[in-house]
Amino acid sequence: MRHRFLYSLVFASGLFADVGTLIPNTKQAPDPAILSMDEMAIDIHIDGSNARVLMRQIFSSHVPAISEGNYVFALPGGALVSDFAVWDGPTRIPGVILERKRAEQLYENIRLQAIDPGLLQMGETDSDGARRTTTFSAKVVPIPPYGTKRVEIEYHQRLPLENLVSYLAIPLKPEAYRQQTVGRLWITVEAQSAHAIEAFEHAGKSYPLKVIEKTANKVRASLEIRNFTLTEDFSVTLRRSAPKAQALTVTAQRDVATEPGYFEASLVLPAEPAVQAGPPRRVTALFDASLSMQWDKLERSYAALAKLLTTLRPEDQFDLFLFNSNVSRYSPTPTPGGTAEAEKALAWLKEQPLRGATNLSAALDAALAAVNTDNAALVLFTDGGASDGEIRSGKIAAAYAAKWAASKKPRTFVFAVGDDANVNLLRALARNDGLLETINSTETPDFKLNAFLSKLQRRPAAGLALAADANLVDVYPLQEQTYSGSEAAWVGRYKQPARTNFRSGAAQLNVALPASETAHPQLPRTWAKARVDALLEKIERDGEDRATIDEIIRLSRKYKFVTPYTSFLAAPRALLRPRLIRPGDPVLRVRTDKLISSVVAVFPFGLVKPLKFLPGEDIWQTRFLAPVDMPDGTHAVNLILRDRNGHTYKESRTFVIASKPPIVRTRMDKGSYRAGDAVELRASASATTRTVTARMYGVSPVTLRWDPKSLANTARFTLPRDIAPGRYTLTVTAEDMAHNIGAEEVQINVLP
Repeated sequence: MRHRFLYSLVFASGLFADVGTLIPNTKQAPDPAILSMDEMAIDIHIDGSNARVLMRQIFSSHVPAISEGNYVFALPGGALVSDFAVWDGPTRIPGVILERKRAEQLYENIRLQAIDPGLLQMGETDSDGARRTTTFSAKVVPIPPYGTKRVEIEYHQRLPLENLVSYLAIPLKPEAYRQQTVGRLWITVEAQSAHAIEAFEHAGKSYPLKVIEKTANKVRASLEIRNFTLTEDFSVTLRRSAPKAQALTVTAQRDVATEPGYFEASLVLPAEPAVQAGPPRRVTALFDASLSMQWDKLERSYAALAKLLTTLRPEDQFDLFLFNSNVSRYSPTPTPGGTAEAEKALAWLKEQPLRGATNLSAALDAALAAVNTDNAALVLFTDGGASDGEIRSGKIAAAYAAKWAASKKPRTFVFAVGDDANVNLLRALARNDGLLETINSTETPDFKLNAFLSKLQRRPAAGLALAADANLVDVYPLQEQTYSGSEAAWVGRYKQPARTNFRSGAAQLNVALPASETAHPQLPRTWAKARVDALLEKIERDGEDRATIDEIIRLSRKYKFVTPYTSFLAAPRALLRPRLIRPGDPVLRVRTDKLISSVVAVFPFGLVKPLKFLPGEDIWQTRFLAPVDMPDGTHAVNLILRDRNGHTYKESRTFVIASKPPIVRTRMDKGSYRAGDAVELRASASATTRTVTARMYGVSPVTLRWDPKSLANTARFTLPRDIAPGRYTLTVTAEDMAHNIGAEEVQINVLP
């Protein structure tokens, strides 16, 4: 049997990142017997459509030796880290923004002196991965015996307004790991808005949030709870009062009298009644079934596609394309809509293999060629990781735009799933009269998915642009399109405090900047992030140049946020240098200091292999395979490094071999049900199980969560009211940390 590998190395654990998790370096998941989360405080401040989230966590060690951990943090889509710090006892060691390569070099220097700093970067360390991922990681060392370690992280996120509702989610529910408990949890929420707040709500029945203050433009709420098991995400919604007409609102901030100030102008559009009917629709769906879409990305993409197809009416039509290295079409001709036809197409999709690379350009060409009617929608479900055919993002986008212009011009919608989605490429594709929506691996998708699907039948508002004023410079829009019930916003700088004209369409406002006495400290960073996004898009389109990179680094350091070219480094100032290991399967890859002249790997099964240096990637690399009879469990690989001066260094890392699939045992509260009944599920699985999912015809996939009271994975779902009587198969699958999959089928009787 072929072995599957799971590595517990720096940055590798981010593949399965939950929010704010400290994993012992000897484990692949949190272990409260070694490191427990004693305290977590979350401060949320919402200013209009900007949210600042500050998370402070204290972890306790329960072992008699110095230990180390990997801190992983998966950000919501579009968020950016603005602060990071670790504590050495009573001393706070704040993160310093440095050029990425310089941060890595300094980190290496410190590690060689046996002092381990915290290094926070945007995803993997290769430049291509860094442009896309939103998982951050940090090595946290040393953790004293029976001592504590405090970690702080702050991020900013822009909240989209959909149907006059803003939604902020803190994904506290473990996605990769079965259960996490915090000894003491604080959450505070403060929201203010220049537009009147009609309603404030929070989701999650287990969070006893209490509203302390609520006025027309401000809300404050908080909670404190002890010995709390994180089983739900925490989220809040703010419903804006419906505007009677389009009206501009301006906020401004000026920190230094000798420098320009910063402003944000926003325009909330009234909501329109939901479309009850309309002409027949034509939808062409492209589904990425390449290997890069495994696990969570595949589940979320499938759920989104299923919701799209099952909402089509019988008079609508759809095409379905599956692509990886090849492109397959469900039917040679368009298929009528309706639930029955959708289920047949989805059943066909499930039978197709998940394999190969991603030939995105071939899939786009095939889909365009199939669209032969006007007013069609092309909906793409992918992470955008092109790895076959044309793989250069700029070339793919340019070729598609040219072919799209010569076609029936279907509106191009993209639903991107995963922390590593190639957002720049997918945004360029969506600019062909469509839109892009992104979902992280830890995000709850419902709010974004519903908003995304609702826009397939709607058109964005036209003619929305901020008119130029002599006092305004460097203005950037904060959204691609604006729909009814949403918000158009622009951020920029103003030269001098003075009365300034703002105009967008029929809406006008003359305001004396800085506009109000209320502080808006997020505005300078919001502007800098918009400027950096524009520069990154320029690099994606035209390639790198020194001047653009230097400006990105300068803005990142001045306004303190991480970019693909910068990192946070938290270490004592006098020391400000690790050895970063980024393995593959079966590839071991090591990035070292420039002085290292040789690297040798000593594997536990007797294999000794020198690593070869790849100058183009600045990486040492070797390939290896574990023997087929190697037992399951944790194994160590030793690295022997020698520098040019003859000094030798030794490092040890671990990997886990897990070849046996989980064993699943499923129980239901009863054997027979009627349409509309609730089904209670309980399932037990092996200790290394990562996720448990139940699937049944006519029902969306249901995730079973660990329930400490019943000592089982549990879930509850409702049978559709229109489900036909009969005998149905419920399949429960369990996936472990090494991605072995076990399954059990049980029967459900639906009575007339």
